[in-house]
Amino acid sequence: MSIDVSPTKPPAAAAGQYLVTASRSLRGNGKGPETLRVLVCEDDPVLALELETCIAECGAVTCGSAPSHDEAHRLAALTLPDLAIVDLHLGDGRSGPRIAADFAERGIKVVVVSGDQTVDAVLARIDHVFLPKPLNASILQEILRHEMRRRSHPDAGGLVDA
Repeated sequence: MSIDVSPTKPPAAAAGQYLVTASRSLRGNGKGPETLRVLVCEDDPVLALELETCIAECGAVTCGSAPSHDEAHRLAALTLPDLAIVDLHLGDGRSGPRIAADFAERGIKVVVVSGDQTVDAVLARIDHVFLPKPLNASILQEILRHEMRRRSHPDAGGLVDA
């Protein structure tokens, strides 16, 4: 895994853009149909980097990290993720439910990771997995591994077993 952490880019400037640059080098690790491509929708740069590390450790690849609704849609159009990890509150407010619904409609699997456990009418209408913050990385990695197994063995079931 190589991460471009150029000293000429200040981490404080456009945190989402900084992390997108860092994750782009991870994207090319796998091109096969079994490679799981994951988009991170998180405005906290430290948590976004932790999520990217968690994704890489279980063998999936990161499509990038988006701190807002518009950036999430831009990155999704460029990278065609299989799965998105979505925080409910991003840099532009509570845009996570809208992002999750848009992605679910496009066939992108959704994992919501948030400290906000308020029941949301938008989320109630879509298939998704909810993980509360603080995040238990081993649970997220098991969900990602399950999805990778499902992709390589289509009869393995959905995102999580009931």
